[in-house]
Amino acid sequence: MKDKKLKLYFFLCISAFFLLLAVTLYYSFGYNYNPQTGESFQVGAIVLRTTPKDTTIFKDDEAVENSGFLGGVLSPFVKIENLDPFINYKIKVSKDGFNEWSKNVTIESGQVAKYENIVLLKKEYKSSAVLENLTLPTDGKVYSAENKNELLFQGTIGAKSGLFLVDIRDEKYNQVLDDAQLSLMGEIREVKWTEDDSRVVLKTAANTYLIDLSDDGHVYLISADVAEALSRTPEAAIYLFNHFIIFGKDSAIFSFDYVSKEIKQIATNINNFYVYQGTLFFFKSDDASASPVLYSANLDNPDYSVLRVSTMPEGYSKDAAFSLQRYGNTLIILSDGALYFVDRTAETHKINSGVKDARFFSHGERILYYSNNEIWIYYIENKTSQPIKSAGDNELLTRFSGTLSSIYVYADEEHLLYQENSSLKFTEMDNRDNRNTFFLMDNASGQKIFYLGDQDLIYFIGSDNKFYKISLREE
Repeated sequence: MKDKKLKLYFFLCISAFFLLLAVTLYYSFGYNYNPQTGESFQVGAIVLRTTPKDTTIFKDDEAVENSGFLGGVLSPFVKIENLDPFINYKIKVSKDGFNEWSKNVTIESGQVAKYENIVLLKKEYKSSAVLENLTLPTDGKVYSAENKNELLFQGTIGAKSGLFLVDIRDEKYNQVLDDAQLSLMGEIREVKWTEDDSRVVLKTAANTYLIDLSDDGHVYLISADVAEALSRTPEAAIYLFNHFIIFGKDSAIFSFDYVSKEIKQIATNINNFYVYQGTLFFFKSDDASASPVLYSANLDNPDYSVLRVSTMPEGYSKDAAFSLQRYGNTLIILSDGALYFVDRTAETHKINSGVKDARFFSHGERILYYSNNEIWIYYIENKTSQPIKSAGDNELLTRFSGTLSSIYVYADEEHLLYQENSSLKFTEMDNRDNRNTFFLMDNASGQKIFYLGDQDLIYFIGSDNKFYKISLREE
């Protein structure tokens, strides 16, 4: 009898152990039980990573503590676990003195919703003066480089007057031309920067000059016939490759060596052309193809061997001027406000119309483009991190009532800085629920904003025409 009781006791203990193990495994695999319906369901979780790290996170207005293997003191992640599916959770991230981030999040069964690029910015930033003895002119004679953080202006600094080059990144300036040189050249009518922003073509009433900023401001007088061709279309870009100016005249393309003054013909029967990173891209006027064909020639190659790049879509006009950018073996082309993408297979896709400007992201996987009132992102490759996007997705980020300018991709490439009218703003690209957008500053001067992503610095020109900067990094 005693043995039977021991066996029964042993059996009950083993059964209790396995039942406890089963329940533990049941919950450890993220399952829960609804006693009202008698159904099991898999719970979800939310994972967040914030900048700055020391923030307070709220779920439905209650502060939550970090949990889960992704959480902890040594981890940048915060995990909120055991969330019932198909319920709307209000998630907020806050810190004193910073703008609040918030989203409504609904978890599907077994899902982990990740928000790994949460950035809070301060409600107010203090600016500091740079180049304090420098005041820009008030008559608008300031010429900004497109691709680098530099500008030229004609004015006076201390006892010196003339043309000055300002390097924003290094916070320094130097005199390029003095008043005596400028008086010989005449009044500046137009300034165009070269593709690499190391040289400028300067037009006066009488002549056209090239100033090599990388060579202590060495000045070259452009031959009269070349200057005449360059001045025919004032809005046309001026292309330089090494020490050559590439220009068009009478349906032909020429190179002009501004050192030796030698002119060479490169190609004939050309409709329009563009030079990018040492490659000439053009359309032929005698091309009998049903749709316009884009061709290229490497300017490093003395015989200028011509390659067929891509056939443009139906409706493309080869008579229209165009601009172009390249990333690896892909291209973006902007013509008559229409944006085209040439993929790795040389197939061309029309992305959108009414486009003002476009650029590749730093790794070439996305294209940022915008009009006067809209910002879009085109996905070249699949985006596997949340929010997930597919190649070919064409996403309207936001539409504005004001006019857009000074648009930059933020350092993490998941946010944008942009100016709407005079307001500089910061917005996330994550389109789940609302897009958190913060006001940064009022750029009352209306002049160009300079953003240095590697240093998280914003430079701007104040209403007093002096330079200032603010740092977005937490002190």
